[in-house]
Amino acid sequence: MKVDDYSCSKCVGEISEFIKYGKTCNGKQRYQCKRCKATSVLHFSYNAYKRNINHTIILFTKEGLGIRSMARVLKISTTTLLKRIIKISDKIKIPALKFHQSYELDEMRIFIRKKTNPVWIVYAVDKITKQLTGFYIGKRNNKTLNAVVKTLVNSKAEKIYTDKLWNYKYLVPKEIHFTKKYATNGIERKNLNLRTHLKRLNRKTICFSRSSVILSSVLKIYFWSCNSFQ
Repeated sequence: MKVDDYSCSKCVGEISEFIKYGKTCNGKQRYQCKRCKATSVLHFSYNAYKRNINHTIILFTKEGLGIRSMARVLKISTTTLLKRIIKISDKIKIPALKFHQSYELDEMRIFIRKKTNPVWIVYAVDKITKQLTGFYIGKRNNKTLNAVVKTLVNSKAEKIYTDKLWNYKYLVPKEIHFTKKYATNGIERKNLNLRTHLKRLNRKTICFSRSSVILSSVLKIYFWSCNSFQ
């Protein structure tokens, strides 16, 4: 791309305000913004340093591309891509919960590295808006389930709908706990969407997660990147 196709990343200056400003030790042309005096390199040999690469990674992640597929398309290494995904997810701010709402709560079984190591994604969605409020990855026990339940209870939830898993009987306060038929249809559909959109969550596939950190980062990008990523 030409210099005319860029604008300053610091002050969003006009394209015409770039001037040449020497070269780097590697011989790359460096430019300076005449408005804020910030210097930058606009043309990179390695695609990982190009502008808008993070935005492209977000789009590909939300479209369900696997790590190696993304790396091939973007022409960057898988190691660099994994680091970028973690870095992007760290900048994502999880939306704050609204008070006095109703939620559907469920868990989804997956595995990490091998099928003999099953884990569960426990999460909740707003009953009305269907927006995801938070998730937790771990074994199917009270500690994992309570990590999400406690968050909903602290937000003074009016109703929490679950299936008839016996753990919920002891974790969710009786006065707001409901297990009505068809009450969790919304979150069950969400489970289906997740397994369809993200390869690592598909049931019959050779794709799987090797790290809980990457899995958590991908889920954060998938759920909340549009609203909070800068």
